[in-house]
Amino acid sequence: MRRLLLILISLQLAQCSCPTGFQLERDGECRGNYTRISTIYNHASRDVIAKCNEIDGLPIIIHDDDHQNYWKTHVEGVGAWTVIGLVCNTISNRWIWADGSPLDYIPLPGFYNGELQKNCMPKQFWAIRSDGYWTYFETENTAYTTDVFCTTQLLQPLPVGEDCDDFESDDQDGVCYQVDAVSKTLLDAQTMCQSLGANLASVHNSQENAFLRRLAVSKGAVNGVFLGATFSQSKNDFEWIDGSFWDYDNFYPEYPQSGYGDCIGMDTSVSTGQWMNVECSMQLSVACEKRSLPPPISCNSGPYQDSGNITSPGYPYSASTPCDFILTVEQGKKVEVNVTVEANSCCDLLVLYDGGRDGGRIAAILTGELFNATFYAKSNVMTVSWQPHGGVNVQGMELTFRGV
Repeated sequence: MRRLLLILISLQLAQCSCPTGFQLERDGECRGNYTRISTIYNHASRDVIAKCNEIDGLPIIIHDDDHQNYWKTHVEGVGAWTVIGLVCNTISNRWIWADGSPLDYIPLPGFYNGELQKNCMPKQFWAIRSDGYWTYFETENTAYTTDVFCTTQLLQPLPVGEDCDDFESDDQDGVCYQVDAVSKTLLDAQTMCQSLGANLASVHNSQENAFLRRLAVSKGAVNGVFLGATFSQSKNDFEWIDGSFWDYDNFYPEYPQSGYGDCIGMDTSVSTGQWMNVECSMQLSVACEKRSLPPPISCNSGPYQDSGNITSPGYPYSASTPCDFILTVEQGKKVEVNVTVEANSCCDLLVLYDGGRDGGRIAAILTGELFNATFYAKSNVMTVSWQPHGGVNVQGMELTFRGV
C-alpha cells in the first residue's frame, strides 16, 4: 500500500511541474522565457498578460530586491526592453500589478522613470532592461517585439486530515464543510462560520462545487447558500474572503450582472450548483469550510537497511522540516538512489553524502526540479540530507534505494 501511495504522489508531483524551460526559483515560483511576440505599443501589456495566461502564469511582477535582481539578470541584452506586468487601475489612476497586488516596490533613484509615481494611462506600458532600469512607453501603433517572461505558481497539495469535528469531508482535498439551512445575511453568515473556526466556503474546482451542493441539499438548504466571495472595487473582480486564489467559477452564463449585488450565492435547486451574484443583505443559508488537521510531521533518520522508499518529512504536503537519512546496504555493495526533487533553487537543498555526513564526500547537491535521477555511493553507506530553508510551496523529495 505504501508503494502505491508513493507512486500516486509521484504522479501528482509530475503533473504539477514547471513549464518546459522554466526554473523553480523561490516560494514555488517557476520563472522563464515563454515566447517572443510582435505587437504594438498600446497593446504590449495586454498581449504579454494574455500570453502568460496561456500557461496559467503572470508577467514579470516585482515586489522586492530579490525579484528586481533576478529579473534584471534574466532579461536579454543591455538596452533590450522587456515588458513587466504593471497595469493602470482606471479607478485610482495608479499603477498596480497584473495580479491586482499594489505597486509596493520602486527601484533605487536613477533606476526608474519619474512617470511611475504619477497618474497612469491605460495605453502606457512599462519595461525593464538588464541594468534594472524601468521605463514606460506610450506611443500608439508603433511596432514592438518583446520576449515574454512569465511566472507560474506551484502549490503543495492539501493534506487529507482525519479531524473535521462535526464538519463533513469528501476525503479528497483536505477541506471540511458544514451547511446551516438557517438564512442569514453575508455578514452574519461569516460571523457564524468564524465562531466555528471556519470561513464562508471558497470553491476551487468542480468536485468541491458538487460536494458542497449535495451537502447543502442534504441539510435542507434547497434555496441557495452564500459562498465566501465579495466584489473587490480595487481589483474590479470577485475575490475569496479566505484569501485563496480565484482559480474556478461556476456562474450562470448571464452572470455576474452589473447591479445585481456584490456577493455570490450558489443555486442549490439545480444539480449543477451554478452561481449568481446577489445582494449581500439578502438572506441565504450558510456554507462554511475549514481545513482538516494535517498529520503530524517528524524526522525519522533511520537507519534504513537494504532497500526502501523514503520521503522528506511531510511530503508532499510540507517541505519545511530538515532531516538526515542514513542508508545502508549489504557489505561489498554500493548504495544506489533514484531521486525525485521539488525544491526552491534559491533556498532548499538535497545533499547526498558518500558515507556519513561528518567527513563524508559530497556525492551530489540537488535543488530545483529533478525527476527519477540516479546516483551512487562508493560504499555501502550513504547519508541523504534534506536541507530546506523555508520549503515554501514545494513538495520536497522522494527516493528509492537499493544495493548494487
